Amino acid sequence: KKNNELAVFTDVISPHSITTASLKVLFTFANYESDIPWYQHHTMVDVMKKAGYQTFWLSNQESSGIWGNVAQLFAHRSDHFAFTSFRDSREEFGTPDEALFPLLDQAQTTAGNKNFYVLHLMGGHGAYYYRYPYSFAKFQPEDIQRKENDERKLVLAQYTNALYYNDYIVSSVFDKFRDKEALVIYLPDHGETVYDDSGLAGHVEENPNRFMLEIPMIVWASPSFKEKYPEKWAAIRQAVDRPYMTDDIIHTILDLADIAPEEFDPTRSVVSPSFNADRLRMVQGQNYDTEIRPDKK
Repeated sequence: KKNNELAVFTDVISPHSITTASLKVLFTFANYESDIPWYQHHTMVDVMKKAGYQTFWLSNQESSGIWGNVAQLFAHRSDHFAFTSFRDSREEFGTPDEALFPLLDQAQTTAGNKNFYVLHLMGGHGAYYYRYPYSFAKFQPEDIQRKENDERKLVLAQYTNALYYNDYIVSSVFDKFRDKEALVIYLPDHGETVYDDSGLAGHVEENPNRFMLEIPMIVWASPSFKEKYPEKWAAIRQAVDRPYMTDDIIHTILDLADIAPEEFDPTRSVVSPSFNADRLRMVQGQNYDTEIRPDKK
């Protein structure tokens, strides 16, 4: 960030607190205002293909199963897709996200003039101790300053290690595009609550708290991208404090790529001068700003 490489957004939430529900609106034109089902909307993959982009879906999540079938749909609509392993939603084991690096390296050898990549990380999903190799076990229960019992401190330390490892993964992905004309958007599909305002460590769809919805959104630009498109980089930087919900991310990505299909709406692009900052952020029928996060009333 000090080197003007990152735009770090400060007020971004997910429209849902679980992956399957989030992906349905992240990768289509669907949102909570839609009057038709999500699967009747065009997908981001389809639009990028139509605009001449070669599309890649690379995943370290399950390749099938009750929580994997929505992602699999988008994967199979891509020109190229690959999973780090074959597994279903019930399996629990820890393939580190760095297993995606060889898949990305291979994808880049077949890249065209215009390319759209999706890397689906495991990130900070529970069980947290599966999410990082031993060499990233930097934090121990005694490092946790919150007043919790020993069992919870252990979980909090494991979660912190998962995020520490995730930082390494994300920064490594940035580096793999450093010599290209590229934008990389880091965007979790939901957050986690780890004993925040509850006795829960994880995420649920019913009655989510703010910690399951509040997510980081970081945009990294390569040197050649910033040199060629200074006005785009300026627009991204100027947008970092706007309130945003990521069911509209398709509009932002298409805006940055200068793609405007019939469904594109500039008021839903966070980097557009026409962005509607007054749009209600509704989650499960609740207003995030006035009901889910009371301190923002």
